[in-house]
Amino acid sequence: MIGAAHMLRDRRVPLEGARNFRDFGGYVGAGGRRVRRGMLYRANRLSKLTPGDIAMLDTLGIKAVFDLRARREREADVTLWTSQGVETHHFRPGHKRRLIDMAMDYPASREGAAALMHDFYAELPFTMAHVFGEILSRIADGAVPCVIHCSAGKDRTGMAAALILAALGVSRDDIVADYTLTALARQDVSDQARAVQGDGSRSAFYERFGADAVSVMMDAHPDYIGAAFDAITERHGSVAGYLDHLAIDENMRDRLRAALLIQGEDTP
Repeated sequence: MIGAAHMLRDRRVPLEGARNFRDFGGYVGAGGRRVRRGMLYRANRLSKLTPGDIAMLDTLGIKAVFDLRARREREADVTLWTSQGVETHHFRPGHKRRLIDMAMDYPASREGAAALMHDFYAELPFTMAHVFGEILSRIADGAVPCVIHCSAGKDRTGMAAALILAALGVSRDDIVADYTLTALARQDVSDQARAVQGDGSRSAFYERFGADAVSVMMDAHPDYIGAAFDAITERHGSVAGYLDHLAIDENMRDRLRAALLIQGEDTP
């Protein structure tokens, strides 16, 4: 955990209003090269930013924002940061069942919440395949530096970040390690509440599910992202097979790697 806490400090952009805003570069990718830092950011919602946060974001040179939230989330929590030259991308839903819908079908217990998260992640690569494919394609076409975010910055964003790292040849162990850093990021329960229920009410979230189930949903457990990768392997044989299905073929993966991998000793 000491190592993980150091990794989070090293990657986190210190924003008061977005505690889960961090760089997910620095890992070893294909050919022993490292993912460039300052190119790929992941975050929770950007609706609570302070003037100081906005000033800091203006220094990062971000070209693209990939907002993975549903329209109701965007309307309830309007992003406070805009900057000249930054292109924001929204996406058609595509979900057969969003987390908010699935949650109603599971017991409000620790065990029920664990089953919910496992099943949600097993569906996520396929219900949002069009989103992940477009993000990878746009990054290959030069949409970096970029930030990818949803409400909590854990589930949808975590899957997107994991797939980008996988396309760059980062090991599954490092992908899982990056994903689990969210559990240390002092998340705001209301961020997760917004992703799970319509009104985003913290009190209603606890009333509906209870503290034990909420803690399970808030966690970034390795089993969650593992369920997604296991489902990808079961359906497509490998991550490469899944990426091919998204039209992120080997040629495009080479373009991604040329743009985002560098030789050097950048810290992990």
